[in-house]
Amino acid sequence: MLVLTRQRDQTVMIGDEIEVAIVDIRGDKVRLGISAPRSVSVHRKEIYEQIRRENQEAAALQPVDVESALTKSPPHPFPRLAEPPPPPDPLMRQALAEAQAGLTEGGLPIGSILVRAGQVIGRGHNRRVQNNDPMAHAEIDCLTNAGRQPTYHDTVLYSTLMPCYLCAGAVVQFGIPRVVVGDTLNFSGAVDFLRSKGVEVVDLRDPDCIDLMGKFIAQNPKLWNEDIGK
Repeated sequence: MLVLTRQRDQTVMIGDEIEVAIVDIRGDKVRLGISAPRSVSVHRKEIYEQIRRENQEAAALQPVDVESALTKSPPHPFPRLAEPPPPPDPLMRQALAEAQAGLTEGGLPIGSILVRAGQVIGRGHNRRVQNNDPMAHAEIDCLTNAGRQPTYHDTVLYSTLMPCYLCAGAVVQFGIPRVVVGDTLNFSGAVDFLRSKGVEVVDLRDPDCIDLMGKFIAQNPKLWNEDIGK
């Protein structure tokens, strides 16, 4: 086993295509950002071991085992097809477009929209770098662009990444009852705070949002830590 000592924001290269960055260190926990080709599977070791055990068990099955299973459980009269994944949320696609616009501008790829009755009434993305403004988070930019509203109690805030405490405070302040999030894996943010204030948080675990933010954090750890105040 090769043992390397690294500090926050430092990286390790594995071959020419896999980069591992030290994103955050909290006590005995280390958060890693991993950038790898789609052809390379990345799993926690315990998940990898579970997959390997299941594959080994499946490979060890004998024809008699399969026949016995079919006898105990009659086959369905129609072939069972794997259930397709749920279609992408069209409103989250709009928030994702905002995130991609922020990335194109040289900023952080985080986007947000404010929705009332299925209609977008405000949109924005993280502009901290573009505007040299530490307060210009995506959700704040979205609410600013939405302008004054007589009430927020009938609105839903969409964000490609779980809001931080700054943006969660705005949600609570204005009484937005529901927040729909694309990614809590790369950043868990203020999810517990929002729920403690009665805000409904819906985590879509959108693969496009997760992939976009994960790659950005791995490639720009210093800028990401600046954004979250680390």
